[in-house]
Amino acid sequence: MKILGVILAAGLSTRFKDNKLLFEYNGKALLQWTIDLLNKFDIDKLMIVNEKWESIKKNFDYNNFKIIKNHNYKNGISSSVKEAIKFALKYNYESVLIFLGDMPLIPRNIVTTILNTTSEKPIIAPYYKDKKGFPTLIKRALFYDILNIQGDSGIKQIIKNNPEFVEKINVDYPEVTVDFDYKLEV
Repeated sequence: MKILGVILAAGLSTRFKDNKLLFEYNGKALLQWTIDLLNKFDIDKLMIVNEKWESIKKNFDYNNFKIIKNHNYKNGISSSVKEAIKFALKYNYESVLIFLGDMPLIPRNIVTTILNTTSEKPIIAPYYKDKKGFPTLIKRALFYDILNIQGDSGIKQIIKNNPEFVEKINVDYPEVTVDFDYKLEV
């Protein structure tokens, strides 16, 4: 199966009050954690960024990634997901594996589990205590539906309207749901 690993890194970081991709966590920028995780897998890699990428890219080692700038990033996460899907359609990928750039704690074994899960359902995702996590695998059968989503909720609207589309992988790792939306003030 031809899979495209995608990191969504085009957000505004409005709740974080700073560029969270650069935020240092355990000695590395948040985004570098996700880049390093995805680099452990032998799949093609794509990162969706915004126009600020040019001023911050020197902070990251991302050689194995193709980069696409999402010029509509202010329209929310769905605009980045659509950019990834357009790329996947253009280059004939069968699935995309979506990561968020602000989730540095996802264990490698979760990614392996998602990639090795066989299901007829068009979405495969980890769930911790009934909360959807990442990464999320989306199969080609849903690509055109995703091109019609709007706003800042990614594929949540598809999942909400069609819960039967999801192969839920229940995990004991809260890390699959932990993102860095707010900077801790000390």
